[in-house]
Amino acid sequence: MPTATATSEITPVFDFDQAVVALRKDSGASLTDVLAELAKLPAADPQDRPKPSTAVELVTDGLMKSIKAIPDVFGKIKPGGRRALAAAELASLQAEKDEIDTAIKALTKRKDEIHAMVSVHFDVLAEKQKRVDEGTPQDKKGHYLIARPGDPETAPVKGSGRYFTRERSSDKAALSHERLLALYEEGKITRAEYLAFTATQRDIDQEKVRRQLLSRTRRQRTQEILDEITVVTPGRLSINLRGK
Repeated sequence: MPTATATSEITPVFDFDQAVVALRKDSGASLTDVLAELAKLPAADPQDRPKPSTAVELVTDGLMKSIKAIPDVFGKIKPGGRRALAAAELASLQAEKDEIDTAIKALTKRKDEIHAMVSVHFDVLAEKQKRVDEGTPQDKKGHYLIARPGDPETAPVKGSGRYFTRERSSDKAALSHERLLALYEEGKITRAEYLAFTATQRDIDQEKVRRQLLSRTRRQRTQEILDEITVVTPGRLSINLRGK
């Protein structure tokens, strides 16, 4: 019987009889959507279970200093019109941008810390309330997968009227061509079975186009076709600080 692992990829159990019924009922239904909806996560293998997740401290003292420095540099340069900036102004903007970039990094890490601490809170509550056991599936970080789409776990914040939630999105299924090809190469499926699962797909072969463009007899026609099919997306502008 398949088992869940600590990775983000889980080998589920499918009820293919229900899948056939669903696909016959709706001719436009997506196979992978049907499989994802009907997938049942197996019990976790005790040997593969990740350790219970703990909150990790991500914000260093250096990142905290950048947050505290923001008021000293923020919004000091305001040109007041369309003009070139003075050398001192550029230097001031560099200092401000450096602090802002570092502060954003710190704030992002702190947000991740908050999410980790709250998720551990939900894990501990689930353990205390006996809603999980050794067979409960976990994600790759060791958090329990007990919430369901549309049915989140909640933790009220006293006196605020608000609450933290741990929500779970719908499972996604995908058919892996790499795995199918591996089965064929290992002799576990026949060529006929491999072909029955695949289709020949046409795509532009740049090497072929290159050869035609270099051919004197085909160059003109190739150029005419390239004029029609070549799409160029203009590069986007961005402001950055480079060097030291």
